[in-house]
Amino acid sequence: MNISGRNGPREAGGARGHSGRLVGGRARPWLVWLVGAIALSVMAVSILLWLPGVDGVRWLIRATARTSLVFFLLAYTAQAAVQTWPGAWSSWQRRYRSQWGLLLVTSHGLHAAAIISLAVMAPVLFATLSPPAQRIGPGLAYVFIALMGLTSFDRTAAWLGQIWWARLHTWGMHYIWLSFLVANGKRVAAHPEYALPIIVLLAAFVWRLWCQRSRAFTAEPTSAGPA
Repeated sequence: MNISGRNGPREAGGARGHSGRLVGGRARPWLVWLVGAIALSVMAVSILLWLPGVDGVRWLIRATARTSLVFFLLAYTAQAAVQTWPGAWSSWQRRYRSQWGLLLVTSHGLHAAAIISLAVMAPVLFATLSPPAQRIGPGLAYVFIALMGLTSFDRTAAWLGQIWWARLHTWGMHYIWLSFLVANGKRVAAHPEYALPIIVLLAAFVWRLWCQRSRAFTAEPTSAGPA
């Protein structure tokens, strides 16, 4: 599983597939990203207008954390959804998997901007909420998200090469999953409602693993004895 939904630096058969170009002359997947990006921008502006200052920035941090989780899960479970429930919705989810990944990049970019704003506007509060020792893990998740977003295009993916591209997107996706799990898990004691995203993340992991094992089992050739 990868953030861009590709099979590698180039799609099989030379088709653009999930790269954001026309597919069979019928769809423009980049429109999904554009609509999502506009919605995220409207959400951010609305929050800051409704609640100016530090409180608004903190609300924006929470809101973008949730939208990032939604986009991540849409990309993370796309293949499992098609395998479990073949149909219009699951096919649509997988078809635009690259756009969910790019919307994760967009949402978390807004999330990072809000965090930086909080650090500038209220440095003491920021230091209390996020001690330096606790910034390493989330910081690495940002690095993975940025690198995976940058290599979701034909030229950058080809430059990286298929092997390292696959490693980056595989390791990165699992690290981002772990980062979401830890970020929500450390808040459960004070806010029990954070148990819900943890349950969803664990269920998504088990679902993907089950589908991968099932697919590997069905793909395994049956050995026949001598006639």
